Amino acid sequence: MTDSNVQIRLATPNDKDTVCRVFREAGLDTEAALAEGTTYWVLERGGQPVGSIGLEHGEGVSLLRGAAVLPETRGGGLGRRLIMSALEYAQARGDRAIYMFSKGGDWSSFGFQQVPLAVVMGDMPEAPQVQAYKARGERPGGTTWMRNLSQ
Repeated sequence: MTDSNVQIRLATPNDKDTVCRVFREAGLDTEAALAEGTTYWVLERGGQPVGSIGLEHGEGVSLLRGAAVLPETRGGGLGRRLIMSALEYAQARGDRAIYMFSKGGDWSSFGFQQVPLAVVMGDMPEAPQVQAYKARGERPGGTTWMRNLSQ
């Protein structure tokens, strides 16, 4: 079922506060949101922002940066639409893989499989998320995932 009231659009620099608000409400980090070398989207329902997602781009790979919908809009497939939109974008730009860090959930239903952290850190050393973790002397928490896009 499609909801004609729902639109996913590219975020502009003017959307930074919206992206950050959605991410904060989902408990996600907002550091380096909309940084150079990234692409973000805002999901709107009825003209109101209710979700956001981002990708940090490397050479032939991207790192998923946040996938969030506001708590009151969860359970209707909006998050899935955001994720599929980002995956399609990464594939269209020619990425061979997309990575992500996750503190919970099983991402295998989206075609992701768990990989060692070193794979992401080696493939995307300049990604804003990776740089932020390095600057703080931290490791990303949770699990590291990869989806092969070249199949």
